[in-house]
Amino acid sequence: MNVCLRCGAEPPLASQICHDCVRQTIELASLPVNLRMVACKSCSSLKVPGTWTEFKDLDSAVSSFTESSVDWNTDTKKQVIQLSLNQLDPHRFRTEVNCTGVFQEVALSSLLKSEINVKFQVCQSCSRLAGGYYESILQIRTKRKEILDLAVDLVYNEIDSGPSELFTPEAGTVKGGFDFQLSSTEKGRSLAKELMIKFGGQVTETSKLIGRKDGRDLLRHTFGVRLPEVKTGDHLFLDEEVWCVTRIDRRKANLKRLIPSLVQKTVEIDFLRNVPLLDNLSEVQPVSHRGREYLLLDPFTLQTVEAISPEDWKGDKISALRYGNDTYFIWD
Repeated sequence: MNVCLRCGAEPPLASQICHDCVRQTIELASLPVNLRMVACKSCSSLKVPGTWTEFKDLDSAVSSFTESSVDWNTDTKKQVIQLSLNQLDPHRFRTEVNCTGVFQEVALSSLLKSEINVKFQVCQSCSRLAGGYYESILQIRTKRKEILDLAVDLVYNEIDSGPSELFTPEAGTVKGGFDFQLSSTEKGRSLAKELMIKFGGQVTETSKLIGRKDGRDLLRHTFGVRLPEVKTGDHLFLDEEVWCVTRIDRRKANLKRLIPSLVQKTVEIDFLRNVPLLDNLSEVQPVSHRGREYLLLDPFTLQTVEAISPEDWKGDKISALRYGNDTYFIWD
């Protein structure tokens, strides 16, 4: 009969010793009493071999560094860490780490203590930001302020949600549009493409030699994004008819004629440069109707007008657009 090699107890056994002896002899995990780490003073990023890892604050960086410093017994499973921090001064933290795990079906726990000394440096991204570093310029141009504002918001959202190495040391309004200085050439190129896909238009790319490093030319790229003056959902007055922009695909726009009857076509965006844009749709309140004959309340003049619904109209919503002195009713 197998017995514990250490105390002679009967099974159950793990690695030929009883569970009590396992708890007394097997070390679940270990942690150095003193730890040293390097963090960015500006953004709390943690320096790891070859790079920097982002964290929302210094406590998060210290916690992650501590957890990664725990040395687990390789034969344990279901490893769990519960950690508490106590900041002693700006450069020192004291931590308690409660480790739990399973060694050959034996549940083990270990309470580890350590003191972490933090050395502060400035990461590459913060250093570049402070020095006004940028690799590319993103130029957004459009004559319509509403579209420009949407495009600028999109770029700022991408920067805010991106990694710390993506930043803009300078951005602002220029004549006819908005310019961003960007820390990344590839991100500048992808943002230009994203704007073109979302809003249509065209992108041009140019480069300028700004120096040499390690025998290689250093180029600064400029991405010019020219956006159209129309967007999806706009209503236009074209050839004495009312059209809706249903889709924009780079330099082409898909239009749907709403009045007098439904027709679709595709045109070059430049063709729509001077086409009048109509006001936003306003809901129309029917006063009465008999068959296809309707009495409608014009939302712009607040007068009742007579109208005939389309033969195949089966909807229950009527909208209106205004151009000049005329109101156009759309039967949805």
